[in-house]
Formats: sequence, C-alpha cells, structure tokens
Amino acid sequence: MMDCRQVTFSPEKSQERIHKALQIFPHKLLMRVLAFALHLLGASRKEVAALVEMPEESVKTLLRVVLRDGFSALRDRRLSAAPPIAVAPPSPTQIIVSHGHEGWIVEFGTQGETLSIPATHPIQARTVVLSLLNAGVLTLPQSASVLGICDAHCRELARKLASHDVADALVDKRQGQKQDFRVGPEQKAELIQQLAARSITGHDTSSEVLAEQVNERTEAGVSARTIRWHIRHLGLSDIRQSLPQLVETLKKTPTDRS
Repeated sequence: MMDCRQVTFSPEKSQERIHKALQIFPHKLLMRVLAFALHLLGASRKEVAALVEMPEESVKTLLRVVLRDGFSALRDRRLSAAPPIAVAPPSPTQIIVSHGHEGWIVEFGTQGETLSIPATHPIQARTVVLSLLNAGVLTLPQSASVLGICDAHCRELARKLASHDVADALVDKRQGQKQDFRVGPEQKAELIQQLAARSITGHDTSSEVLAEQVNERTEAGVSARTIRWHIRHLGLSDIRQSLPQLVETLKKTPTDRS
C-alpha cells in the first residue's frame, strides 16, 4: 500500500510541473491521468472531482472505463472515432519556458540546453518570452502564464515589441513606479509586516487592502499601484504562498539552540 500522508506537496512545484506537462499533454487528458492517480492513492471520488474540476459522475464513469479497458480509455473516445488526419512530424527542437522562485528557465530541445534568467531580470524575461511568442514558438496563453500577466496585456506587449525596441516597448517609464515618494523605511516595514501577518493568517493581501493598512498606520497616502510596485521591488511577490508553508514547517521543527 502506498501511504502519502507523510509526503510534502509543494503548490509551487505542482504549478510549475503541470504547466510544463501541458506543453505536451492536452489539458483534458492530463486531468484524466491525475484523476486516475488520485483515485489509486485513496482520494474519494468527490475529492477527485473537485481537484480536477470534473463532474463527479464523469469521474465515476472514467474510473469504471479505465479499470475495464486500460490506459487507452483515458483518451477522449470521440477523438479516436474520427478519421485519422495526417500531421507533420514534431519538430526535433521544442522550447519550454517555466517560472519559479529563482527566475525563468528556457529549455531548448532534449539535449539539456537551457537559458536561465534570474528573478531580478524581469525585462530580460519578457523580451525572451515575447520574442518567442512573436516567432510562433510559444502560444499566447503559455506566454501570459509564464510572465504572470493576462492574455490581453501579453498580446499588447508582444505587439509593441514587434514594432519598437525593448526600451520603448517593455520598460515602464512611469516615474511613479521608479521612485519611493512617500514610501520610506517606516512604510516598507509596515508593508512587510502586514503582508507577512496576513499571509500567515489567511487574510486578504490585495494591494488595495495593504495600501489601506499602511496608510492608516503611517499616514503615508500611498496608492495600491505603488504598493504593488514595492512588493515586486522587494521580491515579495511569492511570499503569500511560501510563508504559510514555512511557518508550518518551523512549528514542527525543534527550537534552534546555540
């Protein structure tokens, strides 16, 4: 029996790996594979349906058919019933882009060639990803997802990059995002304190709420946009997910002794 109760699951790693898998597998097929795996690991049908976002009856049918017909049943039967269509062989070089805490990784082909872009170089990352999008190597949803922006914004940036140089297309020239203005050490400390405390306790950590809290305690009068810029500038964008997990880990760790 496989007991996964002691296994630590990382939401960040899961998102990164699922995103990479979606470069190869259709979304529906990948969800069916995950549903079958969760069923084998002991999850209830209701829990499986919620996790893979499928109706519970569909999950029930899927499991019954897979256990009867084998792995081939994971594929959509409606697709297999259609007449075969000749397709060109896949390109020997496939480019995959992923984003993690340390930055962006661009993988070229199967020989292990990679391009690493540090998390502190977002303009470089946007230049590379949007150039690949304009070249037709990446799709719009893939590019938008790895850059953490919506499809419409990604499309507009790609259009600008196609007709302008990087400095004109991607560098934000709004001075409000390059200067501290009313955000000094006191405001930054309050921002970090509020973001950390709210992340741990599960409270709202939107930029609007954080701006309200910082202004109330420091009388700074900063905007939500300024708060968002400082969160990125201070490297706190991922703390909402990582901090609660770190706190839970430390609770289970013996107190450090000198």
